[in-house]
Amino acid sequence: MKLTIHTATYNRAYILGKAYESLCAQTCKDFEWIITDDGSTDGTDSLVRSWQEKDNGFPIIYNPLPHVGIPRALNSGVERSSTDWFLMLDSDDKLATTAVESIIKWLAEVEDKADFVGVGFGKCQPNGEYMKKQTPKIDPALGYVDATNVERPLYGLDMDMAEVHRVELLKKFPFQYWETEKYAPEQLNYNAIALAGYKFRWRGDKLYICDYLPDGQTRNDKLVKLNPMGFAMMHNQNMLLRKGFKAKCRCAAQMTALSIYAGHTEYLKKSNCKAATLLTFPYGVALSFRRRKQFKKLK
Repeated sequence: MKLTIHTATYNRAYILGKAYESLCAQTCKDFEWIITDDGSTDGTDSLVRSWQEKDNGFPIIYNPLPHVGIPRALNSGVERSSTDWFLMLDSDDKLATTAVESIIKWLAEVEDKADFVGVGFGKCQPNGEYMKKQTPKIDPALGYVDATNVERPLYGLDMDMAEVHRVELLKKFPFQYWETEKYAPEQLNYNAIALAGYKFRWRGDKLYICDYLPDGQTRNDKLVKLNPMGFAMMHNQNMLLRKGFKAKCRCAAQMTALSIYAGHTEYLKKSNCKAATLLTFPYGVALSFRRRKQFKKLK
């Protein structure tokens, strides 16, 4: 078996069937589907077990957890994987019918290249348009471009894309989180892999279909309020990625503000640019009060 498709879900039984139906319709069934249930209370377990009893053409692994949050759920799914490659499919999304067939063909091009983490391809809206009004700059002769995650803006890839990762690299670079929080941006993982020099082979094919819902992570304005240190970690990492001292200062101020709001000023000692953090500390303090006011308005 070549590929693991992983879905982390939390109380999404009402929509999870869309992903299931798209997997049943795949032209190639050389994959396993791991469903990591992040503490659902809506009958997700019964629904998944009813699917397991059917002849789907692919195995379904149900991986129940207490409510631990996305990063821990993803790490658990990686540990349960029995293949070499890992694709994340959100609970409210689906794959085009030829997605797995195309992915396996593309993986054959890079699986023996040690500096490749995997392959990437386009996400689109149900109407077939890219998630942003831009077109990737793909070499028409090759049909792809090779770049790390942090190089994506150079090729018009700074929009929603789907990625297939080597399982061994996801184990080496697990999804990060703050111990007392349930969420941190997944880019912490992707950028850490990029900083280590690993790249993707990106294609513009639209094989991942998104339909973001109001109860999904993407539109949840409370994420920063509930997980300030996860985002402080993101701003700290961005200081390694941003070019120019001014850009680093902006990241430092945000990291300081969120660390103060969360009550973890000791984290500032881990700053990736201590000069920017010291210089902007007064502004970061002022920004923390502004953040506190903003968060009070969120219910």
